[in-house]
Amino acid sequence: MDRNKRSAGQVLGLVALIAPAFAVNAQQLDWTSVANNSDIAPGGAPAATFSSYNQPSINDAGLVVFRARSREGMSQQVDGIYQRSLFPPGPIVKLLTRGDAVPDPNNTSYTGLPAGFLEFPATPRIDATSSLIAVRGQHQPVWTYLLGTTETRIGTAGIYAFPNGVPVTGASLLGSAVEPDQFTLSFPWYSVPGALLGTRFDQFPGPTAVADGRYIVYKGNYTDPVDGLGRTGIYFRDVVSTMPIPYTGLIASSNMLIPNQPAGGTVKFGSTAPPSAANGFVYFTGLDIEEAPTLGGIYRAPIASLPALQVVVGIGDQVPGEAQGTGFGTFGEALSLNSDGSRMAFWASWGAETFQKTLLCPVDGNPDLIAYCNEIHPTGLVVDIPVNQGVFVYDLATQAIHPVARTGREGVEDMLFWVFSGRPPGVGGSTEPGEELARWRAGSFVALHAPAAGPVQVVFKAERNGTNGLYLREGMVNGLPLMTVAEVGTTIGTSIDPLAPAGSLVSAVGVERDGFRNGRLAVTLSMLYVDPVDPEITLGWAGIYYSPVLEEGLFRNGFED
Repeated sequence: MDRNKRSAGQVLGLVALIAPAFAVNAQQLDWTSVANNSDIAPGGAPAATFSSYNQPSINDAGLVVFRARSREGMSQQVDGIYQRSLFPPGPIVKLLTRGDAVPDPNNTSYTGLPAGFLEFPATPRIDATSSLIAVRGQHQPVWTYLLGTTETRIGTAGIYAFPNGVPVTGASLLGSAVEPDQFTLSFPWYSVPGALLGTRFDQFPGPTAVADGRYIVYKGNYTDPVDGLGRTGIYFRDVVSTMPIPYTGLIASSNMLIPNQPAGGTVKFGSTAPPSAANGFVYFTGLDIEEAPTLGGIYRAPIASLPALQVVVGIGDQVPGEAQGTGFGTFGEALSLNSDGSRMAFWASWGAETFQKTLLCPVDGNPDLIAYCNEIHPTGLVVDIPVNQGVFVYDLATQAIHPVARTGREGVEDMLFWVFSGRPPGVGGSTEPGEELARWRAGSFVALHAPAAGPVQVVFKAERNGTNGLYLREGMVNGLPLMTVAEVGTTIGTSIDPLAPAGSLVSAVGVERDGFRNGRLAVTLSMLYVDPVDPEITLGWAGIYYSPVLEEGLFRNGFED
């Protein structure tokens, strides 16, 4: 990496952070509902309406994909994956719901029906420049075969893509299944590359990146049969080609040395994060120790087997806008790319100073998950939060990193948000090894829009002035003051959705790394009305919404002086 170019970016970054902090950008966003609580969920019960949502993804053409839950009355909640075209406007279309048959390979039946989906643990993602969608699914074991004389069932998770709108299995846990001769692998293309022949994946944590109309790029975990230790890596498959069947490709793994370590070092990747990809390249965070990294960083590589890894930014590199000698301490996993992959937004922290928060178990959602959380954290979990956090943008052309926002300025207090997620022990009937048990996880949320001929615009989630919200910065050098996109407790619900209860205020906000493309921002928002006389009386509302985000007109180049 050109360190001279990096230094120039650091100097310019100082200008961005001394922009007036007292001004408020007053651009009014024009929100349109993609789906809300009045919409009947297609493919479910006749009168089942949507009830809750995860953050959506949107492509350049305005096709939105999202995960949502629905129910009719007091019936069981149903998970599903849906899409909706905004241009031209189209209906909400079901892609998959709980109970649908898992695509081939699937030779196992349960009460006369093929193995079906149980849940979709990660948000679906869509390719910026095509309609290709991918999502991770958990399901009943899909493959039955004889291991010796014992009937064996495996395959409780996979990544499922939708070329031409038809679901196919992109990645699977079936890489160890064998034919009756006990030697020939049934599905060698699903095996872990770089490991002992016939090693299968244990799980595919997090959301899957989609790129170039054909590739899924994802994190995979597996158990090394040689030493029994867990391994992790970044992998890809072509989900469009069928003959010959494309094998899984390896980009990076915990068998590889971390590139940006002192000469002669022997430290390997101990942690990788779900990647992002665009225009033939993948970006991912890789560290030596996830909880307390000393080596690693964010890397860029072509979508190819065993490519050279370019160091974008590393642990210990200078934080732009901060005192000389201040180095990055860690990085978030949610890397947001623009459509051609030339710019990337990310969260990072630095310094040893922390403050404490007590995390309390959720009260809504999966009852098994809630029960397990309360079992292991009956009085909550106290966690240490880094005081110094920021959102940054990397520019491939200059190899400079520019600060967008940081804690301690403009009222921003925290950019980390915690969720208790994963699988409770003994739930789901799975026998797969290596499944990640439910635990508290911290995440940061940032979405980048940066066309070649327009300004850089970044939306991020933060705790600011005592409340949570989504905020937007336009321009990096001499950047405009923060604009409030939507804020808990201050944004009027009916300004987002006329169907929201009168007098309601926004109560929750969400944005994903692929939620801001081609000048259109897609988010999930919840609204709540609380009766001022009797606070026990409340009315809730929620939905997926999008709005065009206009340029403020001060910059034609987001990094211009």
